[in-house]
Amino acid sequence: MNRLFHFSSLLLLPTSLCLSSCTEEATEQLPHPDSRLLPAATVAALQTDSVQLAPIQTELRLEGRITPNADRLTPVYTLAGGVVEQAPVALGDVVTAGQPLAVLRSAQIVGLAQQRTEATVNLGTARVQLEAISEMHADGMASDQDLSMARAALQKAQAEVTRLRKQTDVYGTAPDHYTLRAPQAGTVIEKHLTEGQQFDPGQVGSLFTVANLDEVWVLADVFQSDIEKVQAGLPVEVHTLSYPDRQFAGRVDKVFNVLDPERKTLQVRVRLANPDHLLKPGMFARIHLTQTSTTQLPAVPSASLVFANGRRYALVVKNNAVETRPVAVQHAGQGVSYVSSGLAPGEQVVTRNALLYYKELND
Repeated sequence: MNRLFHFSSLLLLPTSLCLSSCTEEATEQLPHPDSRLLPAATVAALQTDSVQLAPIQTELRLEGRITPNADRLTPVYTLAGGVVEQAPVALGDVVTAGQPLAVLRSAQIVGLAQQRTEATVNLGTARVQLEAISEMHADGMASDQDLSMARAALQKAQAEVTRLRKQTDVYGTAPDHYTLRAPQAGTVIEKHLTEGQQFDPGQVGSLFTVANLDEVWVLADVFQSDIEKVQAGLPVEVHTLSYPDRQFAGRVDKVFNVLDPERKTLQVRVRLANPDHLLKPGMFARIHLTQTSTTQLPAVPSASLVFANGRRYALVVKNNAVETRPVAVQHAGQGVSYVSSGLAPGEQVVTRNALLYYKELND
């Protein structure tokens, strides 16, 4: 016969037999009317654990999406309209700072080059005129006003040449081509042009977007009932479908203060280091947050509690008795239940086959 059969048989013995074998002193040791006095060997066979006082740990699981770090993301705009002659960079390519992204042919650049040439000629003429006026002024053949006007004309010509030089230098040295270059090292995550495309800068937005993916963000939505469980600085674990056996460690970087008007959720942002660029923008991610409270309560394994008749019970072992005791659970998570009433630190509770023993004791 197995141990369970012996334990059940003991519970079914007539009450009168139990009373005749129990002394008055043993009866006084029963901690509760719901206790059953058992042989020491039977109690010793029970698997138990001590109730521990522990801080409450709450956990939250969220669904999110990997996005580039907006502080390390640079859109690339064109300064002149024209036709795309070359677009050697593809979406997803890794580029270096200054690397050509596209070559554009632009009539606007040709016009600027012509204006610069004209301005250079005008500058030379203004210098010659100033020299002539200065000599005439020295001989008394030109007034002070004539000299001032000649100097002003030279200054204006110099300013125009400087303006056009700076403007044309932006487009490179070719007289009719403009090279669009990467403003920073990173990955091309957006491309909005093709070879042969004609466009006007006022009609298009950014032609490229280059992102530094050494660090990425995870954006997730939190339901209103869980907002109190999230705060900036909390450590998180992030898992993705692409790397199911790997977890990425990060922290909650920001909790936004405005609810989404449609979904009525609050967005949180997690910052993740991404030195190997394993995490790609657009990936789905699962976020696991754990927060430790300053409040401490008696904690037991959740498997040690029995739910019956709309309540939860623990089987408390004291001396040679097992008591069925109702408890109130304030929070449960990660296999641990935190009890607000019914248990005290140091008490022993049955942790294995609790439901089976409960039925034997109470049926």
